[in-house]
Amino acid sequence: MDAPKPLELVYSSVDGLEISLDVFLPESATETSKAPVLIWWHGGGLLQGTRKALSPHHLTAPAKHNICIVSPDYRLAPQTRFPGILADCKAALDFVRSPAFALTTGNRVDATKIVTSGSSAGGWLSFLAGTGIGYAACGLDPPAPVAGITALYPISDLADPFWTTKQHPVSYMPRIVPDEEVAPFIDPTAEKVSFSVMDSKRSVFYHYMVQEGILEELLLEGTNIPASAFAVGPALKTGKFAVPPTYIIHGSIDDKVPARQARDVVAALEELKVDYIYEELPGVDHLFDKDPKYEMENMYAFVARVTKS
Repeated sequence: MDAPKPLELVYSSVDGLEISLDVFLPESATETSKAPVLIWWHGGGLLQGTRKALSPHHLTAPAKHNICIVSPDYRLAPQTRFPGILADCKAALDFVRSPAFALTTGNRVDATKIVTSGSSAGGWLSFLAGTGIGYAACGLDPPAPVAGITALYPISDLADPFWTTKQHPVSYMPRIVPDEEVAPFIDPTAEKVSFSVMDSKRSVFYHYMVQEGILEELLLEGTNIPASAFAVGPALKTGKFAVPPTYIIHGSIDDKVPARQARDVVAALEELKVDYIYEELPGVDHLFDKDPKYEMENMYAFVARVTKS
């Protein structure tokens, strides 16, 4: 079966850059029976990636689960640091809630029922945008509250040694990535980008970052903002952030983002006694849901529950 064709729209970053987002509307949605929204941010360490990197279950979800899937791009680091990326997340959410979006989608989407979602680094963005963590540190107003969060194998805290310890080579690659291979992408003064196709030369950037242990530097150098401002578990434990219902899933043998990144958040959610579901899949690695056999039924059941009228 051919993949569904998205409605391709644009929103504007705070510096005026037009950024694309794809919208997959369920045919069953109408003005009187509007579809809730799952807004999904792609992974890639906030360094690479594309809104086109949806998994098979995302593409079948509009028809199967009567949900509108929105997949935005966002500006990539280090040309745009973390504050700019968080601003892009808010701008995308604001756009989905705007009259212009309602008009373009035929007033068939219920923007009062939004679930933030994402995979890997995108899962991190779903936590931050869904709770407001990190926004004050960046001098930004947080996004409006959402109905829920669904984070797939998320990054959650830069304090984990995985992000600071050099690996020569990384555990899952047979070679060391040389500096010159990433030179065009690691320069913070290079042209700002909000998109890199999955087979581009920039696709090695994440592996280089893990190899050198430099994610904090790439995201925050020159901002004077501590990495702890974006640590989800510790921030939640302060009790300063409202936490919507949350669903998290992670593979137990993930060697691109350790499962303890999810477990740390789960420990905080458990301490807070909030509504959450955690699934840890034994013997499963990163990006597992790219396999069509993972239909993510539990996640979509969660979305249906938290967006129910």
